[in-house]
Amino acid sequence: MTDFTLAAQRPALLKGFDNEFHILAKLKAPEQPEDTRERKPLNLSIVIDRSGSMSGQPLEEAKKCASMIVNSLKGTDRISVITYDDNADIIVSSTKAVHKTEILRAIRRISSGGMTDLHSGWLLAAEQVARYKTESSINRVLLLSDGMANTGLTDQFEINSQCSELAETGVTTSTYGLGEDFNERLMVEMGRAGRGQSYYGQKVEDLEDPFREEFDLLSNTIASKLEIFVEYPDFVKLELLNNYNGRDPLWKMPDLAYGGEAWALFKLTIKEGDLQRSGRVDILRSHISYEDINGERKQTPVRSVRLRPVSENAFGALVEDPIIRTRIQEIRAASLQDIARDAADRGDWGAVEYAIKQAEEEAIDNAWIRENLKSLRRYAAIRERNAFSKEAMYSADKFRSRLSSSIENSRDYSVDEENIKPMYLRRKEERGKRM
Repeated sequence: MTDFTLAAQRPALLKGFDNEFHILAKLKAPEQPEDTRERKPLNLSIVIDRSGSMSGQPLEEAKKCASMIVNSLKGTDRISVITYDDNADIIVSSTKAVHKTEILRAIRRISSGGMTDLHSGWLLAAEQVARYKTESSINRVLLLSDGMANTGLTDQFEINSQCSELAETGVTTSTYGLGEDFNERLMVEMGRAGRGQSYYGQKVEDLEDPFREEFDLLSNTIASKLEIFVEYPDFVKLELLNNYNGRDPLWKMPDLAYGGEAWALFKLTIKEGDLQRSGRVDILRSHISYEDINGERKQTPVRSVRLRPVSENAFGALVEDPIIRTRIQEIRAASLQDIARDAADRGDWGAVEYAIKQAEEEAIDNAWIRENLKSLRRYAAIRERNAFSKEAMYSADKFRSRLSSSIENSRDYSVDEENIKPMYLRRKEERGKRM
């Protein structure tokens, strides 16, 4: 049973002034039951870049990660393995994960080749997944690349469009970038458009954690295809601050797993002239629809926010919701990292420093954000543009769309404490390195 709540930043509006405030929508999953490991069956395709740049240790590590996924599957799950360089090939056609020895042997035989036709590899994998897609299964492509898409279809807009169209049919996409030379914008946006995840590793060994995180998330998903719907009066101006696909009044949210909270943060503006009435004002109504573990479409009860305009003195005495404050800090940190990334790309390291400093000041009481910014500072100090750009993009993306844990505390942060959480709920200090 999921729990949907809708809460305002403060429990009232400020009378006699324009109001700009936030509302947090949150869908909370129960903890994993100890007496069951029931989950949806998985229908996966692993896509491995075998281009020349993957020769040697990178390809061996990629094969190790793929083998780890295979070994974790149940006999009711399906798996296919695709490789690509100039061309894409089916190494293992979609099959039930019963005869793992044969699948693992085929993975071990993969060798490196030529250029990087990323789109063809992804498309061939998507076809394999789509062929055996069911409403009760999790159907996902896991795409790995260490370089730029330099042959075949390379248009980023068209690739993203295809990812989005496929996700609408129930086949989602997660991406894994490796090293410093891949196109992080393409990989992140493919994951976003494909309603999956996006990860990267600076070195091949850094990819093991993302693969485990992905499988952990897939294995514990209890609600998928989440959609949040909102209604509000004409006098309210509303903006969704997350990077979810969709448009007013309907957006698509991340899948929900045991112990996690999927959330959406809205910024609302109301002009003073619309608050002259007495009594409570209807601000927002919302609900979330989703597919449960059995593939059945469900809907949460409709929740609403009604706020009363109060005097300046009364408003000043109200306490800000601490969870909403944390989410605001994360969204602002993401925006400032975007600014810093753009500045680094044009070589303006003074602007990078200013953006990081702003983020630090706004997150003075948020220990995780401060730790995250330390890694960006290290890359800025040595002018590592590629590393800075990737870390800033992946970090900002995670801040805007992560599943959160109900037990986390923004004031305290400890790697040891994060390591006892499910991997999909951990707050990493740096996205591209192992914890």
